[in-house]
Amino acid sequence: MSEAGVPGGTPCHRCGGGGFYYDPQIEVGRHGELKICTCVEAQCRCGGRPPFYFWDDQARNQRCPCWPARRGLVELKRLFREADVPERYRWKFLGDFHATTPEGSLVRIAQDARLYVSTLTDTDREPERGFLLHGRPGTGKTLLGCIMLNELILNRHRPGRFLNLSKYLQQLRDTYSEESEHYGQTWRIIESLGKVPYLVIDDFGVQRGTEWAKEVLYDLVDTRYAEKRFTVITTNQPLGELQQLSQGRIYSRLLEMCRLVEMEGEDFRQHLQPKV
Repeated sequence: MSEAGVPGGTPCHRCGGGGFYYDPQIEVGRHGELKICTCVEAQCRCGGRPPFYFWDDQARNQRCPCWPARRGLVELKRLFREADVPERYRWKFLGDFHATTPEGSLVRIAQDARLYVSTLTDTDREPERGFLLHGRPGTGKTLLGCIMLNELILNRHRPGRFLNLSKYLQQLRDTYSEESEHYGQTWRIIESLGKVPYLVIDDFGVQRGTEWAKEVLYDLVDTRYAEKRFTVITTNQPLGELQQLSQGRIYSRLLEMCRLVEMEGEDFRQHLQPKV
């Protein structure tokens, strides 16, 4: 199969070369679904039936041209399952933004968000510098972080994770209990998250109360800093408070790793397209 499943290698406008895409149309459930592209279906000779082989004109059993895309779709669905994005944000992409209010005025945050996400997906280069999204609650920090993560997984077909810090810290605490299935795996968990290509760390800074929690946060940030991994941080905490974590060691790394983006103004979630 040629690039994007289109004869002559002309990129398909719908799938962009992957052979599958996200269809936001809701038929069953609360969200759309990942689908095989029509450019692949046009070349399919197996009818989409596993194991995706067909008999050619010489009665030879051949692998169908659709096989790479169907295999890739299975892998992409696995990546989305393992990303652990909250259900509310699991299938949020750029198309979920309203660029204008019902009155017709531009939504500045939505305009900025489109620009931020386009810098991640409109190039073949892997993003290294992430974003530190800070501001008061209700301005869409978690939403924007998840959209960035979802777009990267969809377009680059590489692993990503959403990390709720409260759950993460509890998981690490369990590694000290002999009764836990994760006993003794503290560094394995930290290194695994440190190396995943894309990571959203949500609600950063609220777990700053103990020295142990501060060191855990530092270890995670330092590992990603060393590996030059793309990281999105969301926080409601004032930047001045973040600067105090671990004697400034965490904040100095975040400044190099991330672009600071102040999320302010009206509630970002008001400008999601309704799902009806």
